[in-house]
Amino acid sequence: MLEVEEAQARIISAVEILPSERVPLPECGGRTLRESISSPLDLPRADVSAMDGYAVTAAATNAASPTKPALLRCVGELAAGHQHGFELGVTDCVRVFTGSWLPRGTDAVVMQEDTREAGDLVEVCEAVKPFENVRLKGEDVARGQLVAREGDRIFAGHIGLLGALGLGRVPVSRPPVIGLVSTGDELVEAGQPLSDGQIYESNRAMIAALVVSCGGRTRALPFVRDSLDATRATLAGAFAECDAVITSGGVSVGEHDYVKAAFEEMGGRLDFWKVAMKPGKPFVFGRLERQLLFGLPGNPVSAFVTFLLLVRPALLKMQGANDLALPGHPGVLAEAVRNRGERRHYLRVLVGADGTVRSAGRQASHALSSLAVANGLLAVPPETSWEAGRTVSVLRWEL
Repeated sequence: MLEVEEAQARIISAVEILPSERVPLPECGGRTLRESISSPLDLPRADVSAMDGYAVTAAATNAASPTKPALLRCVGELAAGHQHGFELGVTDCVRVFTGSWLPRGTDAVVMQEDTREAGDLVEVCEAVKPFENVRLKGEDVARGQLVAREGDRIFAGHIGLLGALGLGRVPVSRPPVIGLVSTGDELVEAGQPLSDGQIYESNRAMIAALVVSCGGRTRALPFVRDSLDATRATLAGAFAECDAVITSGGVSVGEHDYVKAAFEEMGGRLDFWKVAMKPGKPFVFGRLERQLLFGLPGNPVSAFVTFLLLVRPALLKMQGANDLALPGHPGVLAEAVRNRGERRHYLRVLVGADGTVRSAGRQASHALSSLAVANGLLAVPPETSWEAGRTVSVLRWEL
């Protein structure tokens, strides 16, 4: 039985990065950048006004005050996006707006609120310093500056910046296509009537949401009944069109667990199938040439936790991502926790706005009610007790 870290390392070492493609910038959200990008221009491209007001020579306002304003001659108006050809003297000014390029001969902007119009003159009631209320050329991004690294996941902020730099298409990884297979005679599709002993299948939809959250695309296959032939046929179909396959259920040692045997009959090689974690001990990882099999337990919480810790890093690595780990942060226990077992226990916890950490509820591997309200996992080592008030590290996920 492998420790979590060894299982993660074995999986990552088997992952091959998928090809890249150039896609329109608006379609890049959540994708992984495959080439580093340096800025082709300065942002701003020139000194520009940071607000509505008047572009001035700062020295002309040195003595300005509400009781003794500086009188400046307004020689025109310059809106954002327009060129200018003004010839300004020291006591001249130009009406400008947020984003207007600073006219030659000026070096500051007086806020509109600090001025009064007096015919052709403008009364400046507050002195300004050189470059006050001015966004300087290149102060946000300088030409040639690295703005995004290969392996970064692209989010809305990146899209805003890359769009401002005039980049219409961006090189990103092709999304991995992941086949989803749920096994078990007891499974029924939502909306269908239940007979005794049957349950509604939920893992496939839950795992699909997790796959999409880390940049993948899913192919949901029909449920597989507890049969070696049916399991083998479904797996063969999934591997024919997917980069990896995630199964749910059928990976333990029961008489009706056929995933491992079916995979090996197809020519797949099992790497391991037990991990020292709770929930999620029966987890299968194997390879069929370049394609990967992730066999998740059937219990929904076990499937959720093993996906986050063992499958998610692999899907991110397929896309060339730099950061494979779940995000984490410190918190303070609001109550004592205890792990009496011999495996690391990943507790579902609820982290409050004040940073306090408490159990999300029932911790059994079938208990979906606590999973639905949890927003973090707390890894408690074997045979460990922690008292309330202890600072702990919490793993988080986002969907």
